[in-house]
Amino acid sequence: MDISQDLLRYGKRDNSKAAGTAKIKIRENVMAAIGAEAASVFDAFAGEGEMYRAVWHQAKAYVGCDRDAWYPDDPRMAFAKADNRRVLRAVDLRDYNIFDLDSHGSPWEQLYLIAARRPVEAGETLGLVLTEGLGLKMNMGGLGKAMAKLAKVKTHLPGMGAARNDLIERALLEVCRMMRVKITKRWQATLNKGSRVTYIGLVLTGDEAQ
Repeated sequence: MDISQDLLRYGKRDNSKAAGTAKIKIRENVMAAIGAEAASVFDAFAGEGEMYRAVWHQAKAYVGCDRDAWYPDDPRMAFAKADNRRVLRAVDLRDYNIFDLDSHGSPWEQLYLIAARRPVEAGETLGLVLTEGLGLKMNMGGLGKAMAKLAKVKTHLPGMGAARNDLIERALLEVCRMMRVKITKRWQATLNKGSRVTYIGLVLTGDEAQ
């Protein structure tokens, strides 16, 4: 479900406000699908805690991760001053059923690690939130290594910007194959056509045929 236009109207076409509204609404939808009473969130780009205060504080369990800093009066449990890629390689990802990858650029390296390391049982449900911000790089014909690997394309190709939506779908399809899941619910918003940032919320369900 593409919620871009409704959110732009709500935000009166202030892209900053609309982006914040989109991010909150998508997370609310994912939380509702999983159930706050069952939700265990790993927030890989936790930052100052805007999404925690808006949505994730309602979850049964929450762990953040931030590479640059942490805040002494912050009530959140977190891996402080930690590289989320190293954390995702080290911890038991079965402890979490919602993964928030609100990267300023590409979330695909972190998502590849989750896809490789988080087993999903048949019928099990996970939530996934992505901020995909490689649009400008794709316009220049470039692509991050992790997304290229997932989409099964080269890291540099002409016309990559025009194929952005297809590349996102190819990468998500490979994630689903690796995790043996199906996308059962989806929310998406692309609000700033210049910066080409897309916000995606997914509900993934373990394939009963596995």
